[in-house]
Amino acid sequence: MSNISYTFWYGLAFVRSLSLARIRNIIHLQITFILSRVFKKYIFSSFPSSVSIEPTNTCNLQCPECPTGNKTSPIPKGNMRIETFERIIAEIQKHTFFINLYFQGEPFLHPDMCLFISRAHKQCMMTSTSTNAHYITEKNAEDIVRSGLTHIIVSLDGFDQQSYEVYRKKGDFNAVTSGLQALSFAKKKLKSKYPLIEVQCLLFKHTEQYGNTLKQIAHSHGADRVVFKTAQFYSAENMYMMPVQKNNSRYIYNQENQTLELRKKPNNKCWRMWSSVVFTWDGIVLPCCFDKYNSYAYGTIEQSSLQSILTSKNARTFKRQVHTNRTVFSICRNCTS
Repeated sequence: MSNISYTFWYGLAFVRSLSLARIRNIIHLQITFILSRVFKKYIFSSFPSSVSIEPTNTCNLQCPECPTGNKTSPIPKGNMRIETFERIIAEIQKHTFFINLYFQGEPFLHPDMCLFISRAHKQCMMTSTSTNAHYITEKNAEDIVRSGLTHIIVSLDGFDQQSYEVYRKKGDFNAVTSGLQALSFAKKKLKSKYPLIEVQCLLFKHTEQYGNTLKQIAHSHGADRVVFKTAQFYSAENMYMMPVQKNNSRYIYNQENQTLELRKKPNNKCWRMWSSVVFTWDGIVLPCCFDKYNSYAYGTIEQSSLQSILTSKNARTFKRQVHTNRTVFSICRNCTS
């Protein structure tokens, strides 16, 4: 699939997800975002136009820069209950057009993943997820296609088993390519353009020179699009994986402090924080996907309505501070948006 074709089918899904209420909500978000930046205060920004929902925070891999994979996260492990998911959908369905079914963990470890997707799809929402593809098989690939999933990101951070497992520890390169192929075959069998398959490759020292090889592998196994992305690091401990080429890394190394610093300093604004939220598997509402440790939680959907959570003291304080001095938050100091 060409980039033009990919954009067309993605755009068509976006148009189908729109309604008058969702369009009004997006406009209101944009207006309040601008006013809040100008006046340095929090003006209620209506409901999120997009959300991330975490089906599970368990994972089969041990990626060294992932708090879940490297076992540094103190967050209890679990799967989202269908009742929690239904409550979230009931709260957001009028205003939200896009759901990303992923935060921490491998989403297809959740036994009801396809059910979650189909429930959102029935509300005419665009749906996306990110996966290591180890649990996409010939057996469930057709279920994924039938669920109505709009978009799927498959992580392929290597061109063979040896290069893949440098970062995706405990991973199986062949399982990823087999999962891609199974999904592509299911799409053809069911004559569906969706889900659009995006293969994402993190740029590391051991992968940055193999862009063409990675593209060839991805497209030969059914990818509609291939994207290269700079990797996120929390410390200098794993610097041996840092790319050599300057443009392939978002960091510079501070020799004096022996720390990593972003090349691009964050501005005192954040549209992502303003227009979206993250729901963890147990219903906690977070400002964005960089809050891996639930450090800046607004509240929990199990105890309060979404509107009361978005107007809570925690939410108002956080959003006001982002527009004043964003770098006081640790999660913002490692964000490129």
